[in-house]
Amino acid sequence: MLLLWLSLVAGVQGLIPVDNDVEPEYAVATDDDESTPSDYFVIFTVATEENDPFQRYVRSLKIFDMDQHLQTLGMNEKWLGGDMNYPGGGFKVNLLKKAMEQYKEEDDMIVMFTDSYDVIFLADREEIVDNFKSTGANFLISAENYIWPDQSLESQYPDIKGKKYLCSGMMMGYATTFWAILNYKEIENTFDDQLYYTHVYLDPNFREKHKIQLDGTSKIFHNLHGAEREIDFGFGSKRVTNWEQGTQPQVLHGNGPTKLSLNRFGNYHPKVFDPTEGFKGKCMVCDEKEGTINVEDTENLPTILTTMFITERTPFIDYFVNKTFTQNYPPEKWHVRIYNRVWGHADHIQELVNYHVTNGDKKFASFELKQPKETISKKISDLYQEGMSTCAELECGFYFVMDSVITLTDDNVLKDLIHWNKSVITTQLTQPGQYWSNFWGDVSKDGFYKRSTDYFNMVKRERLGLWNVAFVNHLVAIRGDVIKDKKVSYVNTKYDDSNYDVGFNSNARKNNVFLYMVNLKEHGHLKRMENYTSHRVHNDLWQIFTNTLDWKLNYIHPDFDKYLTKTRPEFPQPCPDVYHFPLLSTKFSWHIIHELESMPGDIFAGSGKTDDKRLQGGYENVPTVDVHFTQINFQQEWMKLLRDYVAPIQRLVFEGYSFHGNALLSFVVKYHEEGQRELRPHHDHSTFTTNTALNRQGIDYQGGGSYFIRQNCLVRDVDIGWTLMHPGRLTHYHEGKPITQGTRYILVSFNDP
Repeated sequence: MLLLWLSLVAGVQGLIPVDNDVEPEYAVATDDDESTPSDYFVIFTVATEENDPFQRYVRSLKIFDMDQHLQTLGMNEKWLGGDMNYPGGGFKVNLLKKAMEQYKEEDDMIVMFTDSYDVIFLADREEIVDNFKSTGANFLISAENYIWPDQSLESQYPDIKGKKYLCSGMMMGYATTFWAILNYKEIENTFDDQLYYTHVYLDPNFREKHKIQLDGTSKIFHNLHGAEREIDFGFGSKRVTNWEQGTQPQVLHGNGPTKLSLNRFGNYHPKVFDPTEGFKGKCMVCDEKEGTINVEDTENLPTILTTMFITERTPFIDYFVNKTFTQNYPPEKWHVRIYNRVWGHADHIQELVNYHVTNGDKKFASFELKQPKETISKKISDLYQEGMSTCAELECGFYFVMDSVITLTDDNVLKDLIHWNKSVITTQLTQPGQYWSNFWGDVSKDGFYKRSTDYFNMVKRERLGLWNVAFVNHLVAIRGDVIKDKKVSYVNTKYDDSNYDVGFNSNARKNNVFLYMVNLKEHGHLKRMENYTSHRVHNDLWQIFTNTLDWKLNYIHPDFDKYLTKTRPEFPQPCPDVYHFPLLSTKFSWHIIHELESMPGDIFAGSGKTDDKRLQGGYENVPTVDVHFTQINFQQEWMKLLRDYVAPIQRLVFEGYSFHGNALLSFVVKYHEEGQRELRPHHDHSTFTTNTALNRQGIDYQGGGSYFIRQNCLVRDVDIGWTLMHPGRLTHYHEGKPITQGTRYILVSFNDP
């Protein structure tokens, strides 16, 4: 049987018999041996390009001061080992054989070989060498649960403790032994390297003669495939542990389909992030300056291209465009493109472009706007690919994909992402109050969302750091050289056009491009795009429930929050118990006026009379020319504003009373020189009233004002968006003074009638 087996080995394609009569000398480990000198230890790996996984590999060696021992084979050479998704890789054996020849007679030298793209080190040289010597082996190869690539050899494997099948991604031994193994047979470049070492190991005479062992208990090497759950991450002062075997592996290999698992593990080790230190954990890699870009050196900032994509109807589209244009970056180094596929936004976007580009102070390196007539007929993936290709044409240092779903709240997003100098990176953006974000911690076999164990820790910002994730979108910075080398692409025939971003991320992962997310700083968030109507002029006004935070950013006065920290005596009181504070933005004021005046006919017509069918009972004692919010289906939106923004102010200034949440009458009043000019003295049907100025006294109208009779106090010249809050009954009998010119608009709310 042994002769039969040997003949089969010799006949395997790619293996050519060579002379093995010469017996190499071996260094046999004994208990009396001293640690191997540092110059008698070498680590070989094979890598044809210095990509993201290779850089991670080298960093893990540097952490333990072992990069000095590394010799990289095949760098910048053409890969001759075939497609590694299938049996192949003999090229690695031949590269190693050539490099090892200089050490073939070094009895005391210990040589380690590992893959690089899917390997990280967890311990230093001394620990690794000591553990190797304790095995009593002359050569140690990592082990796994699955046999690859020839399952017919399963019965020939000897039984050992732990895992019994060989994995050639990690191995180490004395140089003379290693040299003998590399000369076991001749091997073609496209023959499978793991099958080669399998034949070596399964030759019982050769195995015993050269003292070759498998590391079945992960004493040094641990392969993740089929054994992910054996690993305890070992945060804090604890070591990474194989809890099943009771060992502490020093080298970790993400073999087979476990590359993403290794990426997640690499987010923490070695010395990357410690969740046990501090309130939000400690990002140790964030403090490393090597490889980052000094973005404060303005003169040497890279040329960039930002491309704004508008592929669906988007709330607060003007905020998206404005905040992008006002990013803090030298315009002479900044190219800008806009791809718009939505006809309903075309005119508005053109107005914004005219403001920022045509008539603006910033002079960009170049600018181009593509409207629906140029984009609507193209696939979305083709538009994204076109935008990215433009970066290559412009030789830009970084390319930014910016989808209209994002809301930026920081002016330094571009610089902050460039600083990290990553192939692909995003900043964490989530829907406020939700766990929906622009990154995924893991993906399923078909490339779609799969929850990672630490996803919620990241998305809730319980862990702040720099993370290697499985998927990014909506705001993505891509380094120019990655685009130039065609390592990323939106063209992927596996996914339909609606999943262009899934295709992009799949291509990146396949081409060994790491996808990073950083959440050290809050740069903004994601909007919700569903149920956005298009039948109004200013549809954003009705977004207070769907996109609450965006509604505040756009429609609440920018100084409002300052007043939440004031005490009652600090509030302006133009009249006794009449409090003055900023509530609504100028944008809200213009939008609500324009919305009402743009409605068909005259929506104000028919009001201003005592006979008012809009009211319960049909009678108005003190009529005004107005529009009730119930007429435009804005009452519930206004009620939310009262509860969220007015109620906190009311509790500060009218101590001991709390708003009940009722306002049956909220309306916009229109005073016009050719219509109703004034309002006679009256009490309001409310516990307290808010009266907000919607346009400018002295500019849009002359005269006017609120006169409080008992207090003998006139309030005039109230700024846009500022609100007067006063008691409605008993004490504050008041009237509206006549305007003498123009049109005055105010927003009145009778609260807790």
